[in-house]
Amino acid sequence: MGKTRTSLPGVMLRDATVTDADAVMRLLAVVNPEDPRAFEGVRMNLSWPQEGPLSHFRSLMVVAVSDKGETLGVLIGGVPLWLFGHPGVDTALARLLAERVAVVTAVAVDPDQRGRGIGAVLIRHAVRRFTRAGYGLLTLNCFPDLENYYRGLGFSVMDALNVALSPLNAVGHEWGDTRMAARPLDRYTTFVDVPGLTSPVVSGLLPRTRMACGTYFDGQEFRV
Repeated sequence: MGKTRTSLPGVMLRDATVTDADAVMRLLAVVNPEDPRAFEGVRMNLSWPQEGPLSHFRSLMVVAVSDKGETLGVLIGGVPLWLFGHPGVDTALARLLAERVAVVTAVAVDPDQRGRGIGAVLIRHAVRRFTRAGYGLLTLNCFPDLENYYRGLGFSVMDALNVALSPLNAVGHEWGDTRMAARPLDRYTTFVDVPGLTSPVVSGLLPRTRMACGTYFDGQEFRV
């Protein structure tokens, strides 16, 4: 993908390449100073071929750069790995869901460039890219001080991510230290409030998975 101009003066977006590795890793280390090597796998991922449906097959790695070529920010996204370790999701189903639900794992902006809207530009770009690639839901882990920020970008914030697998079945996943922000990307994917659950259910991600009308959760199973 070539450079994409943004609404910010002098700021453009483009897919990251292996030559961006040092700058990308520097910015990601700023995001997680307690564990600067937490994103070390990204360096290897940047060497992957640049091919669709995203920037690097099922991964999206985008940098915000200045007119002078300076790296101002980065966004990393792709497959939610929890899908492949969840006891209620077998491997075949996880592969199907991995083509419909995505996660932004990191958004990092140079500390000297914060407050300009670069992070928001990167998030909006990710929404467009995942939508065009056929995804139905975009998610990200959300700390309390950023909840209103992501709501302003069209995300809903919830305690758990519940995903319908059939009209009367759903699996849930929680994160101990954060909440989940999620945004539907197409007309098939909706959030449905189900009595008995504190977080809504993502309905319609896959064919024939829309929650049945009148469904409630009795503490052990879904009923109508």
